[in-house]
Amino acid sequence: MISKKLLYTSVFALFTTGFGLASQETLDWVGSFSSQELEMSDETEDQDTMYYLWQLESLKKNIAPRYIRYLDVENYVSSGSLVHRGILFTYNGLRDESVEICGNFSNWECREMKRNKFGIYYTVVEPNQITEEYEEDPVYEYKFRVNGLLTYDAENFDRVEDGSGSYYSRFILEGKDTNRQIQSEVLADSLDEELDLRTVRFQIYLPHAEVVRVVGSFNDWNPENDFLKKDRKGVFSLEKKLLPGEYHYQFVVDGDYQLDTYNPNTNLKMDTEESVSTIVVPSRMLALERKR
Repeated sequence: MISKKLLYTSVFALFTTGFGLASQETLDWVGSFSSQELEMSDETEDQDTMYYLWQLESLKKNIAPRYIRYLDVENYVSSGSLVHRGILFTYNGLRDESVEICGNFSNWECREMKRNKFGIYYTVVEPNQITEEYEEDPVYEYKFRVNGLLTYDAENFDRVEDGSGSYYSRFILEGKDTNRQIQSEVLADSLDEELDLRTVRFQIYLPHAEVVRVVGSFNDWNPENDFLKKDRKGVFSLEKKLLPGEYHYQFVVDGDYQLDTYNPNTNLKMDTEESVSTIVVPSRMLALERKR
């Protein structure tokens, strides 16, 4: 039987060499790293470093929070994504029965943390906190709830008085890496999804572009309808509600038409004989609960 470590290494090698996602430093790191030697430094990690999920499961000590990228091979089929990004939080709870994390990123609702064999509790929080002005909020305030009692993170020296004689811990996300090879995708259903529609996110990394629009069979190829919004990292994006079916589209970048760079699915538009990108919006496997 193939070992978990060999499985992860093989998949990562195939993934990085096949799609060109890893730098030479990342490949060297994969070849020289041993799970028996796992130690995460307290200094800021290089954002090119890629961890495996089993490395998080092998943490031997709790560390200050940091932004990481990691591979999750085991849940690739269910999640549809191999590379995950987020803020890693840990707590040394060898003698504790339960540890949760509560923070402003969850409206201070406490979430259960996973416990590994060394008694280290850990969780990775996706960096998608949005303010009321729909801007990214880089400040993550949190506490741990250990056996029902709230406490601050002893490994994190960035803490603020909470007004009740204690502290809450704080992590400021100065910046996060950009997935430059993103492509348009059908999003997972949310609680407020329309019954007959799915949400499609059209997105492309174009840091030097000024104006990007999307045209396709869903808007009669009209370049005046759908403008994408550019974020600070140079990613343009737009979400649209579409019925299940197959759609053809192109991006209009500063007046020039182009394909969705990393979408491998293309077709020929018969009337113009141009290549166009294709996205398939699948029907739901299960019906959503009808809104009241």
